[in-house]
Amino acid sequence: MKIPYTLIRSKRKSLSLQISTSGELIVRSPMRLPEISIENFIEQKIEWIQKYQEKYKNIPQRKIFTPNEIKVQKEILWSYIIPRIQELSIWKNLPKITSIKITTSEKRWGSCSSKNWLCFSYRLTEYIGSAFVDAIIIHELAHLIEKNHQKPFWNLVYSWMPNYEKEIKLSQRWENIY
Repeated sequence: MKIPYTLIRSKRKSLSLQISTSGELIVRSPMRLPEISIENFIEQKIEWIQKYQEKYKNIPQRKIFTPNEIKVQKEILWSYIIPRIQELSIWKNLPKITSIKITTSEKRWGSCSSKNWLCFSYRLTEYIGSAFVDAIIIHELAHLIEKNHQKPFWNLVYSWMPNYEKEIKLSQRWENIY
């Protein structure tokens, strides 16, 4: 069975498969890897591919916003997230936050740079007031102290929000973007 896919070649050493939220198979490959090797790899992973394509088939597609709608969403999130970050970080002795930005990221809810810049996706606007947004904020605030996802990081996150995993997984939001 031949499955259609999008091939992305780059300077990498290994093959990887990704199923987009629309169910599309994306194959990332080293530049010179023969196509027959790619096809064989896909054949070996056929069950995994079908499982995740089926899973994503049932997930409603996200709304596509116009640039003006995105601008409004960013403004709404900005007015919510700044006081919330201050409120959540006040009870912890955190390093100084260098910058906070609301981005148009469609791939991640938030990020924290090595220079303590916090970024949050405008998509969080859809969940304002929920513990989900708090979980994302706490995740990024924990990165101010622990820059990776090793055990000390997760210990910190769960010490601040014991129900973190429950809040993250309440819906399929986790799988769609994070």
